[in-house]
Amino acid sequence: MSLGKRDLVVLAGITLLAFILRIVFVFWMNPEPLVYDSKMYLMVADGIVNEAPISSFPNGYPLVIALFRSFLPTAQTVQALLVLNVVLSVACVPLTYYFCRLCKLQKWIPVVAAGLIAVYPHQLRYAQLVMTETIATTVLLLAMVGAMWLWNNRADNAGQVILVSLITGFLFHMTGAIRPSLMLIGILVPITFAILSKTTKLPLGIVSGFLIGATILFGIEKSPLARPPHAFGNNLLISINSDSNGTAFVAYPEDQQKRAIKTYLEFAAKNPARFLRQRAIFLWELWGPKSLAGYRQEQETGIVKLIVLLRTVLLIAFLTGIVLFRMKQELYFSAVPVLVVTIVHVMTFSNHRFLVPIEPFLFMGSLIAVSAFMTIVSKRFQPHKQATPV
Repeated sequence: MSLGKRDLVVLAGITLLAFILRIVFVFWMNPEPLVYDSKMYLMVADGIVNEAPISSFPNGYPLVIALFRSFLPTAQTVQALLVLNVVLSVACVPLTYYFCRLCKLQKWIPVVAAGLIAVYPHQLRYAQLVMTETIATTVLLLAMVGAMWLWNNRADNAGQVILVSLITGFLFHMTGAIRPSLMLIGILVPITFAILSKTTKLPLGIVSGFLIGATILFGIEKSPLARPPHAFGNNLLISINSDSNGTAFVAYPEDQQKRAIKTYLEFAAKNPARFLRQRAIFLWELWGPKSLAGYRQEQETGIVKLIVLLRTVLLIAFLTGIVLFRMKQELYFSAVPVLVVTIVHVMTFSNHRFLVPIEPFLFMGSLIAVSAFMTIVSKRFQPHKQATPV
């Protein structure tokens, strides 16, 4: 896919805007870059560097941090990670543009989608923090670009295509290693690919790359460097002990975390009404237009309330776009991340930040709906041609 000179100029301008905004937000506004999760990631990374592993948060992001910590003190490591955030967050602009182009959409849609990524408050806010949102968004976009490139080249049997399928699968696993809630995307995308294309060669290549990543991570977690995390078990326990949006983020004892799945299933079987109520609360918290009264609503002001409302609008528009263009097979790939995040976080617990990695796909689907609406309106108001007199 080649870009014309005008396309390159527009994309360069949007990318430059994204860079300037991130420099301002990350370095000039001087926000506190470390929240509770940030400190936990740094602690796990220190355990990796010192060969004193901690079984806590997933090891994907701490392994990245450990690369910096191996030769930088903590303060400089934080600055280096913020620089990395800026680079990765800016990279999401051309990646979003390229993904939309690979989906063969109207030319204005990639431009607007890239522009939204450049200025969207969520994308700017999480670039300010030593957290997984920015890196997960970038790696997931890279993987999805790889999958869509493979889709467009699925008739090609060249070695390059097989190599890209392996790299794409590895990137999907890397996404899941950074954010385990995204791990299912790397499984469902090749399944979707196989069903739609009625072929298995490239989907098997993606799965193979995914398994290579899983094998490498398994080896690391069995080495003296790291230990398998129990954060998912902790999240399951949190999800069945919270009956409001004021989720109590507590650290349960490790022995309870290890048997969390059994505890979770037993709770669901014995308390079906309460379990379903909890799931409904977390579905609303993920996609509802307004946070439920209580802890989170009290913390929300101005722009946050607007984003909470906007996520509902985006979801409705996204679903509308998928329905209206359901014959366009490329769009089903963009639905996979949205579906996975929804299922995983409704079954566990929800937070605004969990949507950050899937925002590029939400924007694209929403803009497709806008495109359909514009077409309908233009046809409605188009003057009827007068019949030619005989």
